[in-house]
Amino acid sequence: MSTPRLSARNKRWHVLETPPEFIAACRTLPPLIAALLYQRGVRSDAAMREFFSADYRLSDPFSMRGMETAVQRIAAAIHDHELMAVYGDYDTDGVTAVTLLVQAIGAMGGLIQPYVPHRVREGYGLNIEAIDALAREGVRLLITVDCGISNVREAAHARAVGIDLIITDHHRPPSRLPDAVAIINPRQPGCSYPFKHLVGVGIAFQLVRALARRGFRSNLQKDDLLDVVALGTVTDMGPLIGENRVLVTHGLKALNAAQRPGVRALIQAAGMTPGRVTSTDISFGLGPRLNASGRIDNARLSYELLLAEEFETAQRLAHELNLQNRQRQELSKTVHEQASAQIQALGKQNQRLIVLDGTDYPAGVVGLVAARLVEEYGRPTVLIERGERWSRGSARSVPGFSIIDALTDCADLFERFGGHTEAAGFTIATDRLPALEDRLLRYAAEHLSDDLLMPGIIIDAEVPPASLSYELLGELAKLEPFGHGNPQPVLMSRRLQVTGAWPRGSEGQHLKLRLVGADGSGPFDAIAFRFGHLARYFEQPRWIDIVYTLEADEWNGSSSLQLNVKDFRSAR
Repeated sequence: MSTPRLSARNKRWHVLETPPEFIAACRTLPPLIAALLYQRGVRSDAAMREFFSADYRLSDPFSMRGMETAVQRIAAAIHDHELMAVYGDYDTDGVTAVTLLVQAIGAMGGLIQPYVPHRVREGYGLNIEAIDALAREGVRLLITVDCGISNVREAAHARAVGIDLIITDHHRPPSRLPDAVAIINPRQPGCSYPFKHLVGVGIAFQLVRALARRGFRSNLQKDDLLDVVALGTVTDMGPLIGENRVLVTHGLKALNAAQRPGVRALIQAAGMTPGRVTSTDISFGLGPRLNASGRIDNARLSYELLLAEEFETAQRLAHELNLQNRQRQELSKTVHEQASAQIQALGKQNQRLIVLDGTDYPAGVVGLVAARLVEEYGRPTVLIERGERWSRGSARSVPGFSIIDALTDCADLFERFGGHTEAAGFTIATDRLPALEDRLLRYAAEHLSDDLLMPGIIIDAEVPPASLSYELLGELAKLEPFGHGNPQPVLMSRRLQVTGAWPRGSEGQHLKLRLVGADGSGPFDAIAFRFGHLARYFEQPRWIDIVYTLEADEWNGSSSLQLNVKDFRSAR
């Protein structure tokens, strides 16, 4: 096997720079920590104090446009014993927001029930069939969470059948807003709420705080709800800055207390250590399990887990989610292989933006696979499950290119669509797919520059191998919780010798390495996920430079320092 020419992933390495005078001014901080704060935009004394304290301070919920009207309508429903329903999305953000409102408003005396749509049968957002079904059940007030902001037609239908609608959503509002009793969305025009990055469950939490301020009390404390706020915020990739950082910091404390039977069971099913769960564990362990039910079958299973009152019931539900998560992993792998082969067969790998559709691309995993294809090809990717009449797609983007702007430019083609800068989804008539691809390619030709198509790895800092220690890991931990907007620090070290390499995983898809620094430091254990195919390259000793994150590998009660390798190249 030949030596990797540039890097194992064929990506450029870019080490961020920090002005020496900034590091010198941060006399009380280790230089590496000062550099990491600078890269995250935390550059003033006040910003640093706020970052490290993460005191429990949130903005006034009534500064959100529509909050006062929403609270008055919910208060009337509680007082008059009207039947309410909470309609959520089928992902973890939607499920946790449904859980939170059903639990909190129910504890306040409200008569409330959940509605979690089926991804395949109903698609994203409100739908008329669901509204009619709720009307027949006697629902008079419908509250959406994590959806609804683009459902103009459905909102009009709800009013026509006698249902009052309150929309709580965090997605970008369209130019025309639905006709609702109240819309709560910090991004909507005229909203003075200062923090614009709350996800759906964060907005639902502020709605509960507003109700509590108007005198609706229950036996719940904030810590009884913040565990699900942390789950939803991290899994939905809410940027962990500002109020999201506050909510997740305190939510992790609540989650690690594991008072909720469903959370205890989920932690157990994921093989995690109770009391030591991090935001990274949510991203790669708990969140995917909660998302699995909505991708494979019905997200109601996750909702039932989070509201389970008995631990035995929660264990059974968590076991089912574990099985569904394994199904999701296998399905994602199969679809990724099919999609990548189709891209090569059609010669689309060099298009500025990749649009791919097929009948064998299940809507439940197209978003996950699209993200993998972006990583593989370095291009925005739209992956679509083609149906006979309607098709459903998910889009993922590269940094610097707003995929929701691209879809908005094609808004007239969609039945429904919504999302963020990095990720979006839609439902479209199948006969419009050719027009969609043509217009997206034309949009990319005008708005997607060449430099955004050059895949690269952003490195926070270079660290000598001799500095790698538990002490350094402890310093890095002070920057937690890690997630979108505050990523786990990516480090680079030069000239380490690979003294051992072993395939890992059921099919040898991962690579375990033993490393020794040129300065005699080490040995260090390293894991390189999805690098198993390069095991033969290390049959003889090699000197490499590596990009990695530093972590503690915990297994069977023991812990060891581990480098999680993101890329490597031959050392000069």
